[in-house]
Amino acid sequence: MGIFSKFFTGLKKTRDSVVKGWRKLLGSFTKIDEELFDSLEETMIMGDMGAETAVQICDRLRDMVKERGITDPNDIMGLIQEITTDMMGEDEGLDLSTQPSVVLVIGVNGAGKTTTIGKLCHQLKDSGKRVLVAAADTFRAAAIDQLAVWTERSGVELVRHAEGSDPAAVVFDTITAAKARGCDVVICDTAGRLHNKKNLMQELAKINRIIDREAEGCAKECLLVLDATTGQNAVNQARLFQEVAPITGIVLTKLDGTAKGGIVISIKNELGIPVKLIGVGEGIDDLQPFLAKNFVDALFEREPSLPDEDAEEEAAAEELTEEVPAEEPAAEETAAEEMPAEEISAEETAAEETAAEETAAEEEPAAGLPDEEADGAAEEPAEESAAEKSEAAESAEPAAEDEPKKRGFFGLFRRKK
Repeated sequence: MGIFSKFFTGLKKTRDSVVKGWRKLLGSFTKIDEELFDSLEETMIMGDMGAETAVQICDRLRDMVKERGITDPNDIMGLIQEITTDMMGEDEGLDLSTQPSVVLVIGVNGAGKTTTIGKLCHQLKDSGKRVLVAAADTFRAAAIDQLAVWTERSGVELVRHAEGSDPAAVVFDTITAAKARGCDVVICDTAGRLHNKKNLMQELAKINRIIDREAEGCAKECLLVLDATTGQNAVNQARLFQEVAPITGIVLTKLDGTAKGGIVISIKNELGIPVKLIGVGEGIDDLQPFLAKNFVDALFEREPSLPDEDAEEEAAAEELTEEVPAEEPAAEETAAEEMPAEEISAEETAAEETAAEETAAEEEPAAGLPDEEADGAAEEPAEESAAEKSEAAESAEPAAEDEPKKRGFFGLFRRKK
């Protein structure tokens, strides 16, 4: 399954709830007026796009409708897609340009931090990078053991301390080990925290200072993991975390299980933080790089030009089709039909050889007798065969007379004729 296919499937609930609601609303109007814009704005807010984003979209819609002279309400869907694409801007991937590069993963408990780290480790390992993970969530019970399971599954190394130890010390040791071992990426897990947990927020600031000091000059990503099912609450979390950490990107998880996918637009538009990764399933390969154009196309149920992966798969399928001639199946069937015929002819040849051997065996005794006895032996079979023919003819005549009786109902009709 290609990237766009995962986007399309993962956004099904959002598409069915939000976008189809817009289409239904626009289809109920016969003209474009302020009542339509007010209703559309309300629908966008209900779809977790946020009040600020909804107002901006509707203001731009008013201007575009006037500029282009649009009168049909159904044409507004194309304008919404155009505005949304513009709001999402350019794609921004992870910056892993240095050795080592540091990825700090933060977020509240339950958002999917540990799962995201496990999936990210798997993908980086598959791409040929050597990954070292810091188990800096020493606050939550069993968090280290859970991370150990994921790293073992992904085949990457883990640096861990005892539960309750200083998380900043774990990060320090991990960065030092990564430099010594020549690792490409360091991923740091952190404790889940809320804005009202002042001690944890201060701890996060300390971890950031350690990274800046020990990995000076290295590429650094601070990824905030948000649960898409929380809607606008996720946007509020991003605002609060932005105050204590230099967030460079958002990882939006559980997007396939919610109808609140509109928060992607709200996060980008209101906070200016790019969404870099999205989770569209529970599989280890379901953490996908975020592509803005594919996201908008999937949201509005529009097939875009196929991504590179899908295009390569299609090209490979076409090549395989061209390499296999259409006549080959027919040839195989013909060969399959001819096989029994060859076997039958071989059996007939064997039967003929056996019959010839039996005939030769019968003729051998006659060859050893004197001429007169041999002639008699040769004539006796002829006489016997004549007698047998006579008896067969006599027995055939009564059988022919009784034939109508044996043939039953249809035989009676032939007899009358």
